[in-house]
Amino acid sequence: MIEVRNLIGGRLVGGAMAEIENPATLKVAGLAPIATAADVDAAVMAARRALGGPWRDEALRMTCLKKAAEIIERESERLAALLSSEQGKPLAAARMEMAIARRILLHYARWQAEPNVLRESESEHVSMERRPLGVAGLIVPWNFPIAILFMKLGPALRAGNSLVVKPAPTTPLATLELLRAVSDCMPEAVINTVTGGVEIGQAVTTHPGITKISFTGSTATGRAVMAAAAPGLKRLTLELGGNDAAIVLDDADLSRTASRLYASAFSNAGQVCAAVKRVYVQRRLYQPMIDALEATARTITVGPGFEASSQMGPVHSRTQCDFVRSLLQEAAGAGARVFNDGPALPDLPGHFLRPAIVSGLTQQALLVQREQFGPALPILPFDHEEDAIAMAEDSEFGLGASVWSADQDRALALGRRLNTGSLYINAHAVPPDPEIPFGGAKQSGIGMELGDWGVDEFSQQCVVRIEKLTGETR
Repeated sequence: MIEVRNLIGGRLVGGAMAEIENPATLKVAGLAPIATAADVDAAVMAARRALGGPWRDEALRMTCLKKAAEIIERESERLAALLSSEQGKPLAAARMEMAIARRILLHYARWQAEPNVLRESESEHVSMERRPLGVAGLIVPWNFPIAILFMKLGPALRAGNSLVVKPAPTTPLATLELLRAVSDCMPEAVINTVTGGVEIGQAVTTHPGITKISFTGSTATGRAVMAAAAPGLKRLTLELGGNDAAIVLDDADLSRTASRLYASAFSNAGQVCAAVKRVYVQRRLYQPMIDALEATARTITVGPGFEASSQMGPVHSRTQCDFVRSLLQEAAGAGARVFNDGPALPDLPGHFLRPAIVSGLTQQALLVQREQFGPALPILPFDHEEDAIAMAEDSEFGLGASVWSADQDRALALGRRLNTGSLYINAHAVPPDPEIPFGGAKQSGIGMELGDWGVDEFSQQCVVRIEKLTGETR
């Protein structure tokens, strides 16, 4: 059992410890410190001091990011096992998170800002420059503790900020171990960590020494973060909840579409903000699509992440597991078909559910209207494209959506009528790509992560205006 510490001002800091549960076995996976308000103060002050040193050097930052990527590659197997034990996901999925983090770091290690000259004349030069914002507070959820952290950390460090990182209280182990390792290749106190629950998140969000908050989590918590940050006019990036719709037109390739929809909906046991959460299928393909999805679900082995045979791990917490069960019970009580057949669940006390394909429900069902964030997928029919648009848009969320058709022009024309941050044609929620931004519309968030836009989110834009001196004015 591992015991981790916070990193504050270049020192490892302990204190009172919390037990971190393995959601598959309900045994203790490790111990992590419970930070205090004083720890948050110390972390912020240390991060502010780091801004005035060698971290100003852009070339140094690029070198540090490259070295950090090398450290991740070296430590990947050990950290993936630790991540699997605290989060529950299969080991292969935990390895993928490490690979995503490494890829993001390598991208920003090479990334160069394009000159942004607004005007060039004989008398003046006007350009736009990026400047670091200062200390950035990164608040990370439990579903992808490493990948989501590095979607923030890569562009934040490349822009020249220093960091105070708050992991989710149930998944701090791999995060603290990884940040301790990569901090060795960076100036002291550029990266600082604080662990704990809601009160530590509030302390980070409201701290006057923090200029920027980047938060990923539920929409309800995002609203609270926004309100808490408002008095200090903190810059915000909020990546929040999603209830992504997939619209399957009657000319779609059934086998390919069913396979891709299943992979998106049940990745990480359905605990993905940008996963397919509801599927609308044109009437001709409705029953064949249900049959194809049920056939795939029937073959899936659910088990602990550390077992090679496991294709889907447990739901992360008892609370989330009970919530998904309640949605399925409500659907079944209203007459829907809930299909969750397949190999028996493991004889363990963990939070295991089989993947469920749900048909025969209405647009008003809770499973359709709410974000389930678990292994349950509702399938609904439609007759006309207008009906599909109306149902897909019947949501406060707007993270992503997809349209599936053999006719890409038809799919694109329909998809452009959806109000979402990402639109996919014959795909849905591909793994994070550091070159491509990600963000939401409506209640699904504010701002973008990754790409050039990700650096912008962690930068102050400064207009530089130079009046050129001529021979007459010298």
